[in-house]
Amino acid sequence: MSTPNNTVQITSLPDLAQILPYLLGHYPDDSIALHAPGPNFLDGPTMTCPLPEDTAEWRATAENAARQFVGYAHDCGHDPAQGVVIYLCREPRPGQSPDETAALLAPIGTWLTNEFTWHRATVLRTIGLVANRWWDYECDIDGCCEGEPLPSPDDPTSVAAQMARLGRTPGPRTRDIVKEFRATADPDFLKDLHAAADHVNTRCATNAGRDAMLALTLDQIDAAMSQFHDGATVLSRALTTLLIVGLQDDAAVEAGMAHADDDDLPHARRLWAYLARHCAAPFTQEAVPILTLFAFVAWRQGDLIAARLALRDAIITDPDYELATAIHLGTIDGEDPQEWLASVRERHAHRAALLQHAAEVASEYRPTTDTTAVRYREALDTATSHHYDHVPTAEERLLARHGTIDIIDGAVTDFRNGRPQLMDEIAAHIILGLQDRETRDAALSTGEESNLLYERQLWGYLARRCVPPHTDKAPPLLTLLGWVAWRQDDTLTAAHAFADALDVNPGYELAKILLHGIHIECDPAALLAAFRDAAAQFAASRADLDTL
Repeated sequence: MSTPNNTVQITSLPDLAQILPYLLGHYPDDSIALHAPGPNFLDGPTMTCPLPEDTAEWRATAENAARQFVGYAHDCGHDPAQGVVIYLCREPRPGQSPDETAALLAPIGTWLTNEFTWHRATVLRTIGLVANRWWDYECDIDGCCEGEPLPSPDDPTSVAAQMARLGRTPGPRTRDIVKEFRATADPDFLKDLHAAADHVNTRCATNAGRDAMLALTLDQIDAAMSQFHDGATVLSRALTTLLIVGLQDDAAVEAGMAHADDDDLPHARRLWAYLARHCAAPFTQEAVPILTLFAFVAWRQGDLIAARLALRDAIITDPDYELATAIHLGTIDGEDPQEWLASVRERHAHRAALLQHAAEVASEYRPTTDTTAVRYREALDTATSHHYDHVPTAEERLLARHGTIDIIDGAVTDFRNGRPQLMDEIAAHIILGLQDRETRDAALSTGEESNLLYERQLWGYLARRCVPPHTDKAPPLLTLLGWVAWRQDDTLTAAHAFADALDVNPGYELAKILLHGIHIECDPAALLAAFRDAAAQFAASRADLDTL
């Protein structure tokens, strides 16, 4: 094997065994390592595959690794028929000797060789590495090449000594690398994390809650990054738990990836590693996006080994997490992480704009939280207690429907005349009246374009009055507002209003139908014609009042 302006001699099996951590850049604990040597030995594709703890899984693991490596070698322009070196690495478990461990590994070499042969690849050597000793499984002489110690670095002809003269050191062991991001259990912290997850899941039960949680997480990422940039090594428990839970949102992960300028990299790496170390069982799933963030930063730093090990943990935990898989393929295919960063920032800016717009849209109709909320609640409390005291007859329901529509017409006139305030009793009466489906359908906007602005103002004004515990009364108002917005070609606001109505009541059929209409780009004109026919029938029913 040669290096530019220098030559390293590999003349023996011990040299072949000792070269592994220089070849890979790290020592792969408990793994299969595969290398197809090129003209200078170090040239050529390499791959590592972790060995599961359960030995019953080893055969399938080995055969799959061989198949993947053959495909990978061909993709790299290398013919594995020219030769593959197999390394089997494992440390003895408690009560197990190195010889016993090496014997346990031996069948893996056979399985790999058989699979490689099937795919027309040639195995040059199968080396076992256990407890700083080496085995050559091709050697059939009893007692030969079994458990020999690796050459001493003091031997001037050893690979280690030759590499040292070139200023190169062996890569660290896997177990030392993963300490940076592997979780350690803290029962008290896990209790707090569980409580935070319950709180966030409850809060994210609605679109509004999810948007609010995402906005909070984005602020928390910025705050945590600022603290680590200023030298912090820990975060408060509250911030740590909420960040871990908040980063389960893909949009929050993109925001985290955006913190990958050169000056940010060391601080971002420490932050993501810190959070990942807090995701012990049963919260290993929560570690997946955080490990992916750590891996992206490590990739940006050129530390492919740490990146791939973190991605390996993420993919093993959740094989369906597409971002981890995509970044892993990017590190293998030699993609430029800077291009990823540019793409991520573009998507993050787009999502942030949508989030900002959603907040602006929601301000039109979200329930009031200021001091007037108490007054609105009391008005609805009083009106509700009277409204449901009496079971109306069919005639009384007809009177009530037309009465509510008359009040709505008067309210729209007030808004048109610049008097956008209704008495609390009147507002509560309209809100309760619209809980009746036929009254709501009669209130659907069917008039001229000139009325839309004032109708929209009215529905937003009334929706803001649906404060807790009366938020269940909001769906009719939100549906009416969404329909008006759709008629105004404001499909974004309409979709938000319909979705928020369904957040409150997932079975609210009219909101579901209208939201679907927006998604399939239906022309609202057809709906408007149908609504006008229904409005005409409702208006005609007013004649029935004369007979009451």
